[in-house]
Amino acid sequence: MAKRGGFTLLEMLVATALFAVLAGSLYASLHIAFKARDSATAALDPARRLELALNLLEQDLRSAMIPKGILAGSFTGLDGKDASGNESDCLVLCCTTSEAAYQGAADVKKVELSCEQSAQAGEQVLLRRVTNNLLSPRTLEPRVEVICRSVRAFNLRFFDGLDWQDIWDAGAYDNTLPPAVEVTIEINTNRPTRQAGIYRMSRIILIPCGTAASTTTVALARGDRRTG
Repeated sequence: MAKRGGFTLLEMLVATALFAVLAGSLYASLHIAFKARDSATAALDPARRLELALNLLEQDLRSAMIPKGILAGSFTGLDGKDASGNESDCLVLCCTTSEAAYQGAADVKKVELSCEQSAQAGEQVLLRRVTNNLLSPRTLEPRVEVICRSVRAFNLRFFDGLDWQDIWDAGAYDNTLPPAVEVTIEINTNRPTRQAGIYRMSRIILIPCGTAASTTTVALARGDRRTG
């Protein structure tokens, strides 16, 4: 009578052991790969967040309107500090908009940028308040957007053609815009950096409608500032 083919118990045990070793190796490789992916994503997250915030601010600044006419309001940048002594500047400007998808949107919008403490998140956030339809007969509530979280510092500097200034009042500069604005944002992060827990990014944004102020205008503006 012919014997039926099959595996012995020893062969089954060896095959099971080899499969377990192979499965363990695959699991270890996948674990390392996913851990590396998560680490890379976490490392790039601060840069990605700041890049998106600066891109949005650059769109507003590059489309800033000269503060003259009915719809164009003032271009005003103020220097400020938070409770911890970190830079917490603010800026108000009018710029053109392509946000026609919003109901009641006009060709010009008013943008306000400032840092505020969020009671819900327990952190400082960079807010962008946008008011469309500036010709509306009634006062409209601005649309509030959080463009960056965990903000440690928000600093603005304005180039007047000769030097960088911490504040800018278009009225003091004969209703002109600065040729360039330097924006610096610092955020708190859990990732180790050169400064523990702090990630910083700066960008110099050129304003197409900006004009270098004359020496006389700069002197007068600085004189008014010192007087104030």
